[in-house]
Amino acid sequence: MMKTNKTGKVIPFSQGAAFYMKRGAKELEKNDLIAAIAKYREAYERAPQDAEIAIALAEILSQMQRFEESNRVLFRLLTDLDDAPPECHFGIACNYFGLQDYDRAADSLEDYLELEPDGAFAADAEDFLDLIDDDDAMFETTGLRDDDDYEDNAVTHFARSLLASGEIDYAVEELEHRHSQAPKSVKIREQLAVAYYVTNRRDEAKKVAEGLIAEDATNVMANSTLALAEIEDGNRTAAGARLDRLIKRRSLEPEELHSISVLQLDLDRFADAEKTLTQMMHLMPYDENVLHKLAYARYMQGDAEGAKANYQKLQRMDPHDTVAKYYLNQCRHANIAGKRINAKWIIPYQVPFSEAFRRLNHLNRVLALPHEELNRVWTEDSAFRDLLVWAISLSDLRVKKSMLSLVFTFADENAVVILRDFLLRTDQPDELKRAVFGMLKHLEAKEPYMAYLNGRWIKGRVSLLKLNYKLPASYEGVMQVLLQYMLGNCREECATEAAHIFQRYVDSLNKKFPRISAAQEISFAAALEYLGRLSCGETVTQDEIGDIYRVSKSRLRNALLKLEPFTAKPEEAKP
Repeated sequence: MMKTNKTGKVIPFSQGAAFYMKRGAKELEKNDLIAAIAKYREAYERAPQDAEIAIALAEILSQMQRFEESNRVLFRLLTDLDDAPPECHFGIACNYFGLQDYDRAADSLEDYLELEPDGAFAADAEDFLDLIDDDDAMFETTGLRDDDDYEDNAVTHFARSLLASGEIDYAVEELEHRHSQAPKSVKIREQLAVAYYVTNRRDEAKKVAEGLIAEDATNVMANSTLALAEIEDGNRTAAGARLDRLIKRRSLEPEELHSISVLQLDLDRFADAEKTLTQMMHLMPYDENVLHKLAYARYMQGDAEGAKANYQKLQRMDPHDTVAKYYLNQCRHANIAGKRINAKWIIPYQVPFSEAFRRLNHLNRVLALPHEELNRVWTEDSAFRDLLVWAISLSDLRVKKSMLSLVFTFADENAVVILRDFLLRTDQPDELKRAVFGMLKHLEAKEPYMAYLNGRWIKGRVSLLKLNYKLPASYEGVMQVLLQYMLGNCREECATEAAHIFQRYVDSLNKKFPRISAAQEISFAAALEYLGRLSCGETVTQDEIGDIYRVSKSRLRNALLKLEPFTAKPEEAKP
């Protein structure tokens, strides 16, 4: 906002967080979520540690089905404030439920009730827990019936996050392992066909997809996988005929509608894609992928204004979204609407290669500035920081590494926020998250650190070992693997006890460290989890631990022989 002084000169006037909170509340009363979130973001950026503002923003993000982002806001509040409101845990539970992580939802509800048993949401939390414990009610709500259904659902979600983060071989490994346990699972086989296709194992993808179609000729996911392969092979006629058969199905799920819309866009059936995506909009009105693809379909039919409206929505929902900003600019300068411009538009929600190349060149030019000037740009130019965050989202691992390292060098609160945020994203690789743990520790950022690691949401500390000497990288690797697995599996004190066992073991080596291989790193971590959990009174078997870590019985036994003497209270337990 602006005001004018007596000389007529315009003076900038910035409103405070409270002003935007009131404006946001008014928009919310009118049920205009997009206008409301724009105001709440303005308030949040001015006062990110204000609990009332953060919770209000998280709540509206949750209403918009942006569950991961909502959780990131709440986790940041829990980390920043020692006395964060207990209702944060209730909000996190709602988001976990939306993310279909029902165990974590139950854990968070119990955290809330423990902190505030007579709180404003206590009755709701009790009802929520009753729902999660009621098999019939959960079946009506989620469509999942038994333990196998829940396991298939969890593995499928984990595999998708691995594919999104570029860990495609790991995704295939997880799906193949589950397939060996549940060979008839349709959900697992559908996702396995997709994963094989992404890893360019086309014959295997075709075999799995054709097996599904033999059981159900109308299986959308299997047919979509085969159709994409046909398009890539130049057989667009066959893909089109396959698509025609698919769209005759009724009661399609959102995931199936999404697959059909991608095929329609790939085959230049933009009017049909618009109908499919409009149907999806009723189910997911604030989803960035749906809004982008709908805008794409409209633009390719000559409706640049209709496309622009979608990107304006995305920009209002998140003004730091540089992808939406790029496409909005394309719509504003449309002069060949109706013709496909491959260099400027792509179906995935990311900028095309030419724009990515331009942006990276721009970042390199800025990075060449003198040190003081570069620090000034980092501190004052939010658009520059937004570009760095965008670059971290690219699929190229080298770009991610270099940009994370660059953010780390600035070593201020903005850097800590970006690094913490990276840990919580499901579409980023675990390898880099483990490096970010070290960066945050080096920056003396407050612990514990929240992260999504190995398909689990964890809260962990880097300071599990207190040594006055440096460990070899392979021994550090044992603790990294332990952190990745154990903190998502059991209580934090069990991980601490496991770390104490390892510390006593490495102390006994007197700085003469036998070489250990990558496989031994994993078996050591598995053995430490087993011993740490037993020491804390938990009941666990060697077979269970071996299955979690994918460690053979012999490797686990060898590791246990080395580590068992260093347990504080050696306990016997049958495997």
